[in-house]
Amino acid sequence: MARAIETEGNSVEEAIEAALVELGTDRDSVEIEVLEEGSRGFLGISSAKARVRVSLAESSAQPATTFVTVLIDKLGASGDVDVSEDSETININITGPNAGLLIGKRGETLAAIQTITGVVLRKNHIKKKLVLDVEDYRKRRAESLTEIAISAAQKALSIGRPVVLQPMNSFERRLVHLALQDNDEVITISEGEEPSRQVRVAPR
Repeated sequence: MARAIETEGNSVEEAIEAALVELGTDRDSVEIEVLEEGSRGFLGISSAKARVRVSLAESSAQPATTFVTVLIDKLGASGDVDVSEDSETININITGPNAGLLIGKRGETLAAIQTITGVVLRKNHIKKKLVLDVEDYRKRRAESLTEIAISAAQKALSIGRPVVLQPMNSFERRLVHLALQDNDEVITISEGEEPSRQVRVAPR
């Protein structure tokens, strides 16, 4: 349940500011209900205080956080679920001694968890982009794939014919395409059928 407090002030704005200070947050992160407008007495002296109820707005990431927490327990893993979000993206990173169980071969388990969690968000009418990671696997994998892509491009140019990379999921293939999108000497093409779809790196 979201935390809510009631505060008073000589005006509604003053009461709201007092609540924001006590909650340690800003206006964009709360829901405000005006309980009493307050009134002015003789010579403008306040005769009745303004009173408001200010509640911390529930994070849009909450449905995803709850789902992921329950899911990792059901899968027999354990870990901490760290969440951050901005106006466009919800970032969830799972850390723990056996959180690696949630990654799977070539990140397939992680990709499946992200897909299912994304469905949970959509069912709750949350349209933010979801980025779910385990022990920063995606970051490390992105760095590795960038190196693989650059090496494949160099090899393709050296031997004068295409180099076909190992099968990858859509997330990984996209990283390869992005890594070489500014290289004017090669082109990248995804080919084949899932789950054996591959990226071909070929000289132009």
